[in-house]
Amino acid sequence: MAHLFGPVPSRRLGRSLGVDLIPPKTCPYDCLYCEVGPTTHQTLERREYDTDAILRELEGYLRLPGMELDFITLAGSGEPTLNLGLGRIIKALKKMTDTPVAVLTNGALLYLAEVRRELGSADVVLPSLDAAREETFRVINRPRPDFSLEQLLAGLKAFRLEFAGEIWLEIMVLKGLNDGEADLSALKEAIRKIAPDKVQLNTAVRPVVEDYAQPLTAGEMAAVATFLGDGVEVIAAFDRDRAAQANLSDAAFLEVLARRPMTASDLAQALGLPLPLVEARLHHLCESGRISYNFYQDQGFYRSQSIA
Repeated sequence: MAHLFGPVPSRRLGRSLGVDLIPPKTCPYDCLYCEVGPTTHQTLERREYDTDAILRELEGYLRLPGMELDFITLAGSGEPTLNLGLGRIIKALKKMTDTPVAVLTNGALLYLAEVRRELGSADVVLPSLDAAREETFRVINRPRPDFSLEQLLAGLKAFRLEFAGEIWLEIMVLKGLNDGEADLSALKEAIRKIAPDKVQLNTAVRPVVEDYAQPLTAGEMAAVATFLGDGVEVIAAFDRDRAAQANLSDAAFLEVLARRPMTASDLAQALGLPLPLVEARLHHLCESGRISYNFYQDQGFYRSQSIA
């Protein structure tokens, strides 16, 4: 299926079926740390992206027997709220299934009342806020010049007032960029005003766009969580978590690839594993003849032999 991936194990959302709403890499930001890669189409303009096809795939998938899920997660190779079909997809899902719907978003379009309304039917929305100072925001998230931190913060605050579901705010903390006292103090004040249900801290433990987007250690992340206040949790997968994730069977790889062709980087992101480990496992599966590898538009894709 072109728009569905998984189910994959998620640290935050359990067994989650991913729904890709946006073609790569379409986003208002060009974040230093993005695991999908550099933004190739930077935009704030919403448009329709394959809504009917996405709904057909979801309807077909959810008819399959034994599909136990903790969440259906609307995400994508870009910013999912750019899809004008977002609200229609969420409402359709609520009729198709009792599985909770989560939306991963950078929050940039929450300043638009229409986007806030469309998200209103979701169960959990997971927006990002990596900086609460304009200069840091521009360095880390590299937004379009016509978008400001003020718009982002206003959208997050308005959404909190209107949204009846849960908001889990994610903050990416990067060494030497937003981990100093001034930036953390500004973030702490922004968190107080937004009042999310959860605050979750991440750092650059996976491949990033720019090499200078460097991670903090587990101890440093714990100190940041303490500074930001009660209830702030660290979700970054450090070595002990990776060791456990490394025990994922070949079947977990084949299950994802049976849904859609993926690059090694895509698969590393979906499974929450280091890229070198994923590349080694994919090489093994190619050698055994269980998956194939070919190029499409200058990118190498792996696919299950069942869909090759």
